[in-house]
Amino acid sequence: MVVALLLALFMPDIWVLAGVNDTVFIDVVLTLVMVLFTMELLILSVVDSHYILSFFQLMDIFGTVSMIFDISFMLGARADEAQVASNNADATANLMLLRAARAAKVGARAGRLSRVLRFLRFLPFLAGGDKQDENQTGIASMISGQLANLVATRVACLTIILVMVIPLFDIWTFPQSDYSLQTWVNRLSVDVLDQRNDDVMAELNLMKDFYSRHDYGPYSACIGVESRDSDGNKQFTCTTDSTGIAGQVALWSSGRAAPPRMSSVLLVFNQNFQVQVNMHVPKQVEAGFSMGTMVFIIIIMVFCGLALSSVVTDLAVRPLERMLGTVRKIASTVFKFSAEVAAEQNDEEVTDIDSSNEMKLLEKVVQKLAIIADLQTARAVPDETEDMRDEDLGILSMMHGANITKSKGRQTRRPSQTTARKKAIGVPQVRLEDFGVSQEIFNSWSFNSLNLSKNQRVNLAVYTVCKFHEDGEGFVNTGDEVAMFQRFTTAVEKEYLPVPFHSFAHAVDVLHAVSRVLRCVSSGTFLSELEEFSLLVAALGHDIGHPGVNNGFLSEVGHELAMQYNDRSPLENMHCAKLYTICNKPETNVFYHFTKEQYKEVRKNCIESILHTDMMAHQAMVKDLQILFQMNTEVFTAEPESDDKGQLVISPAEVEIFSEPDTKTKVVNCVLHSGDVSNPCRAWETTYAWALVCLEEFFAQGDQEKLLGIPVQFLNDRDKLNKPNSQIGFIEFMIAPFFVAQIRLWPNMHEMGGNLSRNIASWQDMWEKEVTPAEEEKAKVKGRVEKVQTNINEAIQRTPI
Repeated sequence: MVVALLLALFMPDIWVLAGVNDTVFIDVVLTLVMVLFTMELLILSVVDSHYILSFFQLMDIFGTVSMIFDISFMLGARADEAQVASNNADATANLMLLRAARAAKVGARAGRLSRVLRFLRFLPFLAGGDKQDENQTGIASMISGQLANLVATRVACLTIILVMVIPLFDIWTFPQSDYSLQTWVNRLSVDVLDQRNDDVMAELNLMKDFYSRHDYGPYSACIGVESRDSDGNKQFTCTTDSTGIAGQVALWSSGRAAPPRMSSVLLVFNQNFQVQVNMHVPKQVEAGFSMGTMVFIIIIMVFCGLALSSVVTDLAVRPLERMLGTVRKIASTVFKFSAEVAAEQNDEEVTDIDSSNEMKLLEKVVQKLAIIADLQTARAVPDETEDMRDEDLGILSMMHGANITKSKGRQTRRPSQTTARKKAIGVPQVRLEDFGVSQEIFNSWSFNSLNLSKNQRVNLAVYTVCKFHEDGEGFVNTGDEVAMFQRFTTAVEKEYLPVPFHSFAHAVDVLHAVSRVLRCVSSGTFLSELEEFSLLVAALGHDIGHPGVNNGFLSEVGHELAMQYNDRSPLENMHCAKLYTICNKPETNVFYHFTKEQYKEVRKNCIESILHTDMMAHQAMVKDLQILFQMNTEVFTAEPESDDKGQLVISPAEVEIFSEPDTKTKVVNCVLHSGDVSNPCRAWETTYAWALVCLEEFFAQGDQEKLLGIPVQFLNDRDKLNKPNSQIGFIEFMIAPFFVAQIRLWPNMHEMGGNLSRNIASWQDMWEKEVTPAEEEKAKVKGRVEKVQTNINEAIQRTPI
């Protein structure tokens, strides 16, 4: 196509400069060029949607159609035919049309220059970065080339339009043409009519001398008759008479030869006299200037492109390179993009900015920021509460308030292991059946510690901790260590008060849940044995001394705990204090064999996780989990692998995420809080039993509030609360979002999600039977329940937020 373009631009003028008096060859070549242009136009219109009605398509159409003005059998001039000069009253009009035709020809030739613009992209400075600095970001280099190409195209477009339009303004101006030829012919014609033969020959010699100093002039003359052809065009026929004045004129010599190209002959005549003028040199000059114009325009386009490319690079592309480089660094961390991504980009040529890696990363970063901002600014309490029942308002009141736990900087923790593997010596062999629980029940979410006796609970707690790690691992292996933990557990049990819910039965229940959750999250891949042991101890002692009332009640009545801890998680602070009071006694110091480093770490973990069981920290914990998933969507939505037991295997990339110090702390806090509020995620019989004792403790607090004359909290009025509806709201607003966020991170917790989905449906059925609500209210509650179930199912499938 480059060769075809050069032929279309320069071949007609080269033919004139060479004085070729033939049109067959050039007509064949230009016809083939026109066919190629037409095929290219059609193919691009079919395969490139951006080409339709674009500047390039319009100019290609114009340039292709303009080829007809250079092909002789269409509208072009033949090389072997002389041109006829106007010699009547319409000369001015004809000259104007001639000039218009010339301007159209120049404009059409300039239109073909638009095709040159396509080849600008192959120039080194517009090539899109293949040969540019290797340190440049790929997409930035591409944008640099495309911007420079775009700006250069517009400049070239303006240049072409100027070339096409400016000559048009000269069409209607007074034609500054040479009328001397027609004057000489008119004078000679009068002499012939008056039969002044001597004057005719004298005038011819004078005309010869007049044009001798010009590069054009007459080379022959004849006497004849003017006539019109069948199309009405004027023509002149020279006489064949060789006698008299006609013969003298025919034999007259001007000293000029005929031009080699007949189209360079200009015929000037009137009714009885004709002069043939050699215009070959002016035609060559005109062709030379036409070619010079084309070359000049191409040079202007190239150098304008070079200059504009430098400007665009300095003003736009270099800042963009720095920005995209930063985006890529952030994305490599946020999305866990590895070096293979960069290698893939270098191996594959990217021609579309929108599909480039950097643009995809930038789009994902923006999406992440939007989702994270939405998560951070999401209101924990719905805006519309007018239609809510008292039970729903009671649940929301538990979530209302600021997160009172202060975030602290984390340092990377050294995985703490025992200094040497210890052989299990003196550990009695026990069976779960001895504690009133089968192995099947213990390993399921049907476990219910409410059905056990005090001794069974103590022994089951010791068993759970001792058997969590394999023999020889963990921190309870020898007979002395088991005995110490037995005394510790017994002491802990004595500190729990006989309240309906927050009793030692609840401690054992949470311990069981924490041990199962640790298995579900594959804690052994990213938590040390010391961190796991810390969680098990914290689970056992997280509610020591709970009085059966919440923090709001203590602050309302001015309880000494609220005064002591300044209303900031007074119960949780008290639990930590009581736990370490027990541990400070030599006979119950379960950490007696720890090094100083290990003791400091386990104390830190226990206190941190227990303080986060305060419901005021709940919503912040949910957001942290949601953001953790969203920031690492590519890792958590990857296709998981399963082990021989059907359990999903945590990937190395997930292990890396959970092993980060800040993330690990959040996971530790999350695991204990999950066990603390896991009752709605158990089998229905266990869930129902724990819901009743929980509500009974709320009602007992409500009875005290009534006696003290202080406001009764929404969930504490036994005379007004609907139990099933309170559980629907509790699951919808608090439990479901928390476990949905966890299931996205740890799909092995899907069983808890399935139980949660079935349990909320069971509470809905129970509510409908007790209340017999109107259809409208029934439909509203059903919609709420179905939305919770949908969210749980999407979490199990790990559907991106």
